[in-house]
Amino acid sequence: MLYFKHCTILLCVMISNISLALVENPVKQKLNILILYESLCPDSKQFMQNQLGPNYESLKDFIDIKLVPFGKSNSFDNGLQFFCQHGPTECMGNRQQSCVLHQSHDPLAQVKFAVCQMNKLDTSSIKECSELAGLSSDINQCMNSETGTLLQLEAERITHSYAPSFIPTVIYNGVFEQQLQDNSLRDFRGTVCYLLQKRGDISFLDEVC
Repeated sequence: MLYFKHCTILLCVMISNISLALVENPVKQKLNILILYESLCPDSKQFMQNQLGPNYESLKDFIDIKLVPFGKSNSFDNGLQFFCQHGPTECMGNRQQSCVLHQSHDPLAQVKFAVCQMNKLDTSSIKECSELAGLSSDINQCMNSETGTLLQLEAERITHSYAPSFIPTVIYNGVFEQQLQDNSLRDFRGTVCYLLQKRGDISFLDEVC
């Protein structure tokens, strides 16, 4: 009986210690990054090629990226028509990207596809880039149905909620800051590292940065 009592006390102490550890070391949410871009935009291509592409894999454990291909476009008649900054081909490219990205919730696959496709700067590389990212290039049903329209209308809603004056626009944790935007276009990795260090997610000596 005494042994059981001691075991019960020990169990309570262990549970108490575990609870304290969870309180003292809560699991931190990843840094949320929203990237507003458009399929045929040279500035979007440059950001994907020189900033996001080379740095994503080393930062992926700390960040949660959402890609929104719409940019300076507008819909009319509830999606019956879309008008895009770089013409109808860009509208098709935005829709293609939405349809491919919609297949997966894996940000690594999404980023691989988008970086590859944006590096090509055309809309004919969907098959090549989809296969590279492990995604399907069979998007005809999405492209020619209400699904593709709804995906672009949602991309429009997200994009217009920030009213970007420049594309691409990079938004951290749902808040646009011009200084972070400017820094991100020049040094995406350095900007992310600054924010992670500021949050206490990594130290100033962390090798990821």
